[in-house]
Amino acid sequence: MAKKMTGIVAQFGTKGYGFITGDDNEKYFVHQKNVFNKSRLRSDTRVKFKVENSDKGLVAIDVKLEKVAEESEPLTDNDIKAMFGVLLVFQLIIAYFVFIA
Repeated sequence: MAKKMTGIVAQFGTKGYGFITGDDNEKYFVHQKNVFNKSRLRSDTRVKFKVENSDKGLVAIDVKLEKVAEESEPLTDNDIKAMFGVLLVFQLIIAYFVFIA
């Protein structure tokens, strides 16, 4: 079972890998393929991650930016219908002014 941790990105290079310093002062290797939602990591960014042991040491997996880690509520069907309704009204207004006026 992977252990959940928080920490700060110590370094992350352009080649897609780097290190995270955990709140326990341990260094964890991180690769871009283990970053949630393909977010680009930057130095001094707070992150949440899970830890696994590998042959080469501690590895951070399922890395999430701390501000992204809080899940937002998905749009409801009524929200989507309302957005399409507003879009339809705007298209009708534009069509009126382009073709009739």
